[in-house]
Amino acid sequence: MVDELNVPKHVIILGAGPAGLAVGHEFTVQGGRVTVLERNPYVGGLCVTVQDQGYKFDIGGHRWFTKNEHLNNWFRRLMEGEIVMVERISRIYHHGKFFNYPIAFGDVIKNTDPLTVLHAGFSFLWVTLQQSVSPKDIRNMRDAYVAQFGVKLYEMFFEQYSEKVWGKPCEELSSDWVSQRSKGLSVFSLVKNALLSPKQKAVSLIEEFMYPRDGYVRIPERMAEDIVKAGSTVKLNSAVTRIVYHGPNDFEVFYGEGESAGSVRGDAIVSTIPLGHLARFMEPACAPEVIEAARRLKFRDLVTINLRLKKKQVTPDTWLYVQDRSIIFGRIHEPKNWSKAMVPDDEHTSLVLECFCTRGDDIWSLSDEEIAQRCVDALADKLKFIDRSEVVGFQAVRTIQAYPVYDMDYQDNIATVMSFLNTLKGVHIVGRGGTFRYNNADHSIEMGLLLGRKLLGYNVDHMSVNTESTYQEIIKEGETITRDHYSASDAPAKKSKTIVVD
Repeated sequence: MVDELNVPKHVIILGAGPAGLAVGHEFTVQGGRVTVLERNPYVGGLCVTVQDQGYKFDIGGHRWFTKNEHLNNWFRRLMEGEIVMVERISRIYHHGKFFNYPIAFGDVIKNTDPLTVLHAGFSFLWVTLQQSVSPKDIRNMRDAYVAQFGVKLYEMFFEQYSEKVWGKPCEELSSDWVSQRSKGLSVFSLVKNALLSPKQKAVSLIEEFMYPRDGYVRIPERMAEDIVKAGSTVKLNSAVTRIVYHGPNDFEVFYGEGESAGSVRGDAIVSTIPLGHLARFMEPACAPEVIEAARRLKFRDLVTINLRLKKKQVTPDTWLYVQDRSIIFGRIHEPKNWSKAMVPDDEHTSLVLECFCTRGDDIWSLSDEEIAQRCVDALADKLKFIDRSEVVGFQAVRTIQAYPVYDMDYQDNIATVMSFLNTLKGVHIVGRGGTFRYNNADHSIEMGLLLGRKLLGYNVDHMSVNTESTYQEIIKEGETITRDHYSASDAPAKKSKTIVVD
């Protein structure tokens, strides 16, 4: 059933990242009108692809993978002629050895000594026994990892990287992140899968994924092109300064400064900007307790170094996670392994090195040159991945509000902020920053498409995305997704222009 009576006439979208543009794409392709306001001089948000002297690199390295085949078909239509298939190889570098990620039990046996294997096995059995006799509350990230893998495997494969990403001890972080990112995985499932013959195996990790040939930013660029072609507006260099709520479904958004300042009025707001910022932009102002809760919603920032190399290839990996506190970066990806179009020629490659930090801390306070030099030193001296003579140059990109921090109070703070926003009829949130949820880029796009459909009057739940009960990259035989999803089956017959019809 479609409720066409409450479809807004003009939707104002705050942020031209993948989620916001997906809302606009779905809404405009079926005849609606939107204005997208973006603070940056480009679209894409966290999915930007930076170009540097013939090299291209994504901030973070975003893959396209979803179990929803209707959504895959949408992606194939949007990116027709621009898709390449990428072999998925994700590994952990720990004490000079490579381990598959997610953890494969066979790797642990092959790459560690028998005492470590026994220690890992006994620590897991001990935790399992404790939980069966006297179940312990899962209070924080450490508890959650230990319950799934035991103390030893937690210390080997999760503790250092997690604390590097979030800048806090795992005991001070919510267990929600673990349940969201490694649901369904445990030592039992890994051992069972390792012992089954290939014909018997019921689960497998994805072996390849789709990727835009010229970088992930091509997805938001294509959506923006279609939005403009449909007669709507995407305004760049237009940072939101305040939002006036005149009453139900009546908003005025002010943006820009000086001569470029302006305002736009609409009957619905879709926000992808950080959830806490949205609450503080609203007028009339929210209560002091809401402002305080909004301020407590923290993000981690990121310094990304793209190191240009006179070398054909460094590793075969799509991602490589580095478990070593002494190394400044936590994750590596090699863009050439994703698409040959990401480098100027076959004799060169590059490494994207992610240095997790918070504005004002020791890493952020270093100069770009100092961070790049520490990256080169670690790659050459400790990891032995490169020779200094192979370094051609580097590009540094600083990204704020990259990762929502799931501290121990974040749920209460979200609830307080949402209690205020829910009183404003016509406000909608979507995307990683907008919902304060650690979404992958394809999750954010699916959320956006669903919210676009919701605005068009469909009975769908965009907040159900990324809430599945199993690890997102595991495929089970005969698996179907039962939550609301972006599907051809509920497309209205009279909407012949809709892009959801296969």
